[in-house]
Amino acid sequence: MPHEFIQHQKEDHNKQLQLADRLCKASSSQEREKLRKEFWQELYPHVIGEEKSMYKVLTKAKDKKVREHALESLEEHKVAKYALAQFMKCSLEGDVFQAKASVLKELNKHHTQEEEEQSLKDLEKMCDAKQLDEIFAQYEKAEKEAKKSKK
Repeated sequence: MPHEFIQHQKEDHNKQLQLADRLCKASSSQEREKLRKEFWQELYPHVIGEEKSMYKVLTKAKDKKVREHALESLEEHKVAKYALAQFMKCSLEGDVFQAKASVLKELNKHHTQEEEEQSLKDLEKMCDAKQLDEIFAQYEKAEKEAKKSKK
């Protein structure tokens, strides 16, 4: 059975992907605004939590491929945060909202697949249960702080 942190990550990813699907299908302004806020609350703190926990470890890995993949993942985070910020500012009406929602969904889907297929597996290989406990504690602390942030 995977460590609690790994399981938490996968559950968060599933929530994000389901919410992104609902967001892309939303039609009324009221529904779009509600789901947009929910999506931000699910995605932004998660990204910050990962950056301040697991990616701090992965970017210091002895294995060059692990480090390179971690750095690539952090660049994807930068793109996702930018796209999310733009999405939070856009009008709820029209095709631009739909286009931005779709791009965020695809960015998130691509990134979470790579994390689950590579980053989380690398982390499990590198860390014992105690280290993963520490990473999870760092993640939860950073996520909690990020949830206090405004959109």
